[in-house]
Amino acid sequence: MSAELQEKAVAGLKTTCRGTWSLTVNTARRVKILGRYGLAYWQQKKINRALARLGTQTFGVLEQGEVNPMTAPEVNEAVQKAKELKEIKEKNYQAMEAIRERIRTSRVKEPPPPPPPPPPPPEAPLAEAKEPEKTEEAEKPQEPTAQ
Repeated sequence: MSAELQEKAVAGLKTTCRGTWSLTVNTARRVKILGRYGLAYWQQKKINRALARLGTQTFGVLEQGEVNPMTAPEVNEAVQKAKELKEIKEKNYQAMEAIRERIRTSRVKEPPPPPPPPPPPPEAPLAEAKEPEKTEEAEKPQEPTAQ
């Protein structure tokens, strides 16, 4: 094998390996995102249960005759629990966005598009119509042909 052919083969192998590695890593990252979607679903169910519990406790405190149910300690605890769950869910979505950004930045770079063709040169404006040049043939009257 010639040296040039060997260099091309090595370069092709490197490109193939780099693309395979990128595909494998990005697939693992996408699986991680799917897992985080499952986690987000589970967290949303926990939030819904916490909000239902908050509503039940608020209604219970109102039945006891409390004017402002938010001052009751059990309602305050339920509000804090719901806020904490929402913050955890938001962090999960931020982590998913960070993974997506890593996938975006690790993609194999495509070559830049070719530059656009240069614009055609501007034509000179036609100020006056030029008269066609007269030639000798144009000045001679045509003779009738014999039939």
